[in-house]
Amino acid sequence: MAARRKSGRPLERVVSAIERVLRDKDVVKVESPKRLPDRTTGKLREHDVILTMTTGHHTLRVAIECRDRSRPVGVPEVEAFWAKCQDTGVQQGIIVSPRGFRASGQKKAKHYGIRCLSLEEAESFNWLLAPGFQYITCKLLGQEWRFVPETDGLVSREHMEVLGPDGTKIDPAVLSANAQRFLNDFVPREHGPCDLEELRLRVPTNGFTLRDSETGATTPTHFAYLKLTYSITHELIPLRLSQYKDKDGGEHITDVAVADFRIGDKTASLMIVMKPNEGGQVVFVPHPSKDT
Repeated sequence: MAARRKSGRPLERVVSAIERVLRDKDVVKVESPKRLPDRTTGKLREHDVILTMTTGHHTLRVAIECRDRSRPVGVPEVEAFWAKCQDTGVQQGIIVSPRGFRASGQKKAKHYGIRCLSLEEAESFNWLLAPGFQYITCKLLGQEWRFVPETDGLVSREHMEVLGPDGTKIDPAVLSANAQRFLNDFVPREHGPCDLEELRLRVPTNGFTLRDSETGATTPTHFAYLKLTYSITHELIPLRLSQYKDKDGGEHITDVAVADFRIGDKTASLMIVMKPNEGGQVVFVPHPSKDT
């Protein structure tokens, strides 16, 4: 039976990215997720985020539990997390909850020395003027390659094969990848939205050879004509605004703006993390295919 995905993965990505921005790179290592052995059973147990702080010959492990649930964190969740930290040798625990904490849960966390953080929604930031970012997609719809032989009549178009400089046959996937690259390089970035456009190019092919698959005859080719058809879409990707806060002392740790988008069949997040008194940092976070 396939393992059930955790619903809190998006929160884990945000929290781990924030911690990577805020950390002292020379001292703190951030891993997410991170599995540590249970000191009793020896089995590996997973923590959402682990911060490993090394100073001199001392090492301190901090575990962050990301609780993205529909209700505030209560005593049972705090006790279960504290027990897991004890079993895996973690010295310090933090729980992050966008839904906040019950009073009893926060009191229990304070008793165990567990820090309670929240990621609260914000309406606006005075440093952020745009509601989102413009995402432009240039999609390849079709390609047509016409290789020009140096010597006419030796290779028929019906049985033509294209060989690379090393003599191996060029895979169609390689041609497609190059077609997409030419599209990215030659279509102007300021191009407006369109449903169907054409781009015609003369592509150098020095070192390539054409071969007739039936006769075996070959002839060099020095260029090819390439016709590309494509579409362009413009989309405003909205930013989700949140504040990373300490629930106990009310400390405002940082602002964060997150936008999720798709690149082909992959998904990713673009994050802006505003470091206190230092300015912002843009972070690109790809999503694992199994965890989108």
